[in-house]
Amino acid sequence: MFTGIILKMGKLVSLEKKNPITLTIETGSLEDVKPGDSVAVNGACLTVVATQGSRCQFNLSNETLTLSNFGDLPRGAYVNLELPLTMKDFLGGHLVSGHLDGVVRVKSIRKRGDSVTFSFTFQDREWRKFLVHKGSAALNGISLTLTDVGDSFFSVEVIPHTLDTTNLQYVKVGERLNLELDLIGKYLYNLVSNTGDWAKKKQISANLYNLK
Repeated sequence: MFTGIILKMGKLVSLEKKNPITLTIETGSLEDVKPGDSVAVNGACLTVVATQGSRCQFNLSNETLTLSNFGDLPRGAYVNLELPLTMKDFLGGHLVSGHLDGVVRVKSIRKRGDSVTFSFTFQDREWRKFLVHKGSAALNGISLTLTDVGDSFFSVEVIPHTLDTTNLQYVKVGERLNLELDLIGKYLYNLVSNTGDWAKKKQISANLYNLK
């Protein structure tokens, strides 16, 4: 589990689309990272399979490669890195699982005073119900607040600190970013959607018990 507060940036060394798919990242100095540990890379929760100096290797599933922007990135591209949340950490952003829903495309980038507004388009209309004005979403692993939401787009406003410490500073119009929709929103939607069926099954079970 993560919070969407980026620890640092790393650089993509290579992406080998063999079996297994292997992603190598120049991470610099991550604290005591070893094989078996989890690291969020551009918002995707990945397991370290090997380390060599300041480089970490990760294996990607076909689903992760399909749902992410890793295949778009050139060698040397900056990626956002975050270590998992511990029980003593501050929850500075929002709860982020590292399980991507897919990608969005940058529609526009507009500077407003000291901040920058990024607008994104998305194709999956099922996502709309999880995108809430003033709600949260993770983009390339960054916890951000939605300032505008439409049927096929949404916007976020990024403060200078976030821009300076994440790879949003390098993003251009037309590029794709990884998206994880709000985790709690998905759980709540699933619970409410299935409440009727759950209550019906509970009543059937009670009736069967009373027949004994």
